Amino acid sequence: MKRTRYEKADFKWVKWGGADFKRITADIVRRKRVAYAAIRAIPAAERTFENTVYALEASGDRASDELNRISLLKEVSPDPKVRAAASGVLESLQKRLVEIEFDPRMYAAMKEYAKKKEKLKGPEKLLFEDLMKGYARMGFDLPKAKLAKLKANIKMLGKLSLAFDRNLNEHLDHILVTEAELDGLPESYRANLAKVGEKYKVTLAYPDVYPFLAGAHDEERRRELLEKFVRRGGTKNVALLKKMFRVRAENAKLLGYKTHADYQVELRMAKSAANIWRFIHDLERRTKKQAAKDLMMLKADKRRRTGNNKAVLGAHDIGYLFKQIRKEKFDIDSDIVKEYFPFEHVKQATLDAYQKLLGVVFKRRTDVKLWHPDVQLYDVYDARDGYLSTFILDLYPREGKYGHAAAFEVTFGRQEGKKYQAPLAAMVTNFPKPSAANPSLMSHGEVETFFHEFGHIMHFTLTKARYSAQSGFNVAMDFVEAPSQMLENWVWDAGMLTRLSKHYKTGRPLPKDLIKRMIDARLFGEAWSVRSQLVLASLDLTIHTKGTNDPVALYAELDKKLMGITPPARQLWIAGFGHIAHGYDAGYYGYLWSKVYAEDMFSRFAKEGVLNPKTGGDYRRWILEKGSSEEEMDLVRGFLGRKPNNKAFLKSIGA
Repeated sequence: MKRTRYEKADFKWVKWGGADFKRITADIVRRKRVAYAAIRAIPAAERTFENTVYALEASGDRASDELNRISLLKEVSPDPKVRAAASGVLESLQKRLVEIEFDPRMYAAMKEYAKKKEKLKGPEKLLFEDLMKGYARMGFDLPKAKLAKLKANIKMLGKLSLAFDRNLNEHLDHILVTEAELDGLPESYRANLAKVGEKYKVTLAYPDVYPFLAGAHDEERRRELLEKFVRRGGTKNVALLKKMFRVRAENAKLLGYKTHADYQVELRMAKSAANIWRFIHDLERRTKKQAAKDLMMLKADKRRRTGNNKAVLGAHDIGYLFKQIRKEKFDIDSDIVKEYFPFEHVKQATLDAYQKLLGVVFKRRTDVKLWHPDVQLYDVYDARDGYLSTFILDLYPREGKYGHAAAFEVTFGRQEGKKYQAPLAAMVTNFPKPSAANPSLMSHGEVETFFHEFGHIMHFTLTKARYSAQSGFNVAMDFVEAPSQMLENWVWDAGMLTRLSKHYKTGRPLPKDLIKRMIDARLFGEAWSVRSQLVLASLDLTIHTKGTNDPVALYAELDKKLMGITPPARQLWIAGFGHIAHGYDAGYYGYLWSKVYAEDMFSRFAKEGVLNPKTGGDYRRWILEKGSSEEEMDLVRGFLGRKPNNKAFLKSIGA
């Protein structure tokens, strides 16, 4: 059988600027209109799946690639002018595309095809059903006035989301600390800090904040940093979110849904907001007893360390005390553990593990100049069958760059005639940059993050789905995290920890006794961690079911209720909650929901071996290659050979 030819992406787009963005977005609009007109012009009797359903789905493929590229440059370009220009054209284009896509004549064309009642199956049946649902959810059965209101609201939501991102990315606060105030932090941490005079600058970037909050002995400096961190985005973003929440609720009502959550969850595995609340409340119940014990332990430890029986436990104490207690209870010093995880070794060992597990080969490319010299490019090859895809690694922090860790889609894999468009994705993170003087030592949690995000890259780039709508991680929102969460388990396997570790001075792997203590300590604080996720899931779901006039106060209320902690008085935590601004609205529960399937899938690897190539091959074929070309539940059932259950998940959280 002749192998499908894979078409590589070009990289001219990395040099795009404001003028290019304007030209490209104008061309996107023109092509969209032409494509839609051609589909509308087909006589009803001549409609087929290929010339109507597939033509409609494929009409946005090139535009999607271009929009993804502009969106990525908005997040990673070192040039603030490019970032601003990208943000501006995306805002403008979103409005114009809404005008084109909200076309009842296209819905009519789909209905004409539906009347032919052709028997579809497999991916084609799913694609047709999803497109029909999509049009119904666009409100074409509404009266003209309500449809016009819906269109205006959708344009507004796009504008608000872009403004939210801009405010968050440009919020550049910091604290200044002395040498003495860095006590408790390793030399490798301070080596990455800029100096302002005699003081060190600790920014609000994740590689600065979390190690400081967990390691710095100086309580007042931890408090100062946290109080700044929980105000990222500022009052502007709180105002933007309030508008978003109102508009989402209004849109749901216009479309006949009780709440925005009901609208969103209809297309997900959970199916209803009621099912999600049951899931959340069940986890609250299962973790309540252990979390209460943890709270008592933290309060007692705060009093012991300060010598003050009236000392009040604050949010700035949590990470620090958990770290100190873990160190004493399990004889684990996380700073010592970090010495075994120099960044470059972890990166290569992670890539090696994925190659062995999934039967692929990664080849570094140096023939392409990307947006920054630090950014790396790799092609992916099947170990036996040639080129498959490409991925980008943008790993180190820069001013103005996206501040979290995420996998960004650039080109969705898809069949185009006789060739297959190779997928392209970018992993964007903010790990400290290694240098000759500083090997950039990673915490065990950061190693886990690397495995997780690279899992998304594999999900995206190993797809073989025919249609872009079903390609890569285009799956149900409450399943999208499962493949990556499953792979987090690799960094808790004794053999993998030996492979991943290499002391930055001696070159030796983690000692076996330390590995055992790390694994023994895995469940320590897990109930607390789950409840912190439940705070966010409850915040998100409450807003999108019951509503709130004060999301800032709601967060404080939930934090107090579920964690027993009062957050900083001036916190604006929700202003920095990027997930709720776009993508994960009424969907944050998905991190815990998908973990049920992640842990169940891992149970097969736990039994058969974490680097077992046969198991990895089955996982690649059932989960990674298929995308959403089959129902997610059927994919999991196919991989496991049985109906999924929650036993492994409950065990993984100590419940």
